[in-house]
Amino acid sequence: MKEKTKAFLQIAFILLVNTLIIMAGAAITPIIQEMKNTFPSIPNIELVAEMVLSVTSISIAVGAIFIGFIIDKFGRKKVLVLSTFLNAVFGTVGFYVGNIYLILASRIFLGFAVAGIMTSITALIGDFYTGEKRNQMLGLRSTFTSFGGAIFTILGGALGDISWNYAFLVYFFSLLILPGVMLFIPEPNRESKEEEDVEEHQSIDLKATNIEENSNGFPMKVGLLSYFIIFITMITFYFLATQLSSYFPTYGIDSELIVGLALGMSGLTSGIASIFFKYVKRILSTQWLFIITLSIIGSGFILLALAPLSWVIFIAVGIIGFGWGFFMPNIQAWLLLHTPARLRGRIIGIFVLMLYLGQFLSPIIALPIKGSSLDISRLFLIGGIINFVLIVIPIALLSVNAIQNKKSAIKPNEE
Repeated sequence: MKEKTKAFLQIAFILLVNTLIIMAGAAITPIIQEMKNTFPSIPNIELVAEMVLSVTSISIAVGAIFIGFIIDKFGRKKVLVLSTFLNAVFGTVGFYVGNIYLILASRIFLGFAVAGIMTSITALIGDFYTGEKRNQMLGLRSTFTSFGGAIFTILGGALGDISWNYAFLVYFFSLLILPGVMLFIPEPNRESKEEEDVEEHQSIDLKATNIEENSNGFPMKVGLLSYFIIFITMITFYFLATQLSSYFPTYGIDSELIVGLALGMSGLTSGIASIFFKYVKRILSTQWLFIITLSIIGSGFILLALAPLSWVIFIAVGIIGFGWGFFMPNIQAWLLLHTPARLRGRIIGIFVLMLYLGQFLSPIIALPIKGSSLDISRLFLIGGIINFVLIVIPIALLSVNAIQNKKSAIKPNEE
């Protein structure tokens, strides 16, 4: 097989297996309200049904920490192959059983499988690609994630309209791509990647980004800030997945397919945005991209909260998705750039931990914000405000950069 064909198939299956990450929640998001209606006698069914969606997040978060160490020590591919298989095994449990607590338990094990997929795939992208090629791959990754999320959400909604448990059939997609993952994604040579990473760092003006980089250790500033930002933004972003199916009935609409189409709009616009990430990254710095994308996401949430008609929900969700399509590859590129290859699994593992911890806590945090009246519009409004408040962080980074650059310009003149 020609090298170009191998390279193409490698990229193709990296991107395809990456869609399994978004599938974890996307496939069953439209049926959350129907699950509440199916099990009305279950105590606290409002929270229990939402936990079926979000409990996966906490197991992903916990699993990612351990898997990060495992893939750094034993390699990426074995973990990826096993995780892809287990994704189908535990993902489809909801189709076979009618006990919500058994479904809840299966979602915990599904989370461990997804943690293995996400951590190993992110590390592989960091291992295989550098520079603009890495930015391109991260953009394509977000595109496939977004379009995959849209497809899986709509498919889950359509199957859910037949019967709520049919939505779990979507997880069989894992088995379709498993042979390609085994055949066309190799184990990378991480020793040679260490040398390439050092060369990449030396070719970038790190002073311009205010980063004191240590290629042998944990990137303290970038690491801690990226963890904090992804944790907070994911809490608010996941309001869509857990609350939208309950928001439409307030407009007189009760259809899993409509919910799936609305969430699919977010995936569609996110995918479109991420296609252009590598081009936008040439023009805008990481900090300016954070400012713009957080503003877009915040504006979308505020419009969603104030939507006068149901069709405005689609526009608002689309705006949020568009901002997210630039936000995710931007924060991942920022972290990967400053992550040494030998620690990549562990550092990414913590990132995945914060990402999915935010997902898990999202419905728990949403409950007191909604209040006893279950005012979802108030929740969306606060979510928008939080995203605008986060803009303080990139503004502060730009300010510090400007001050340091000014000091650097003055010193030569003094001499």
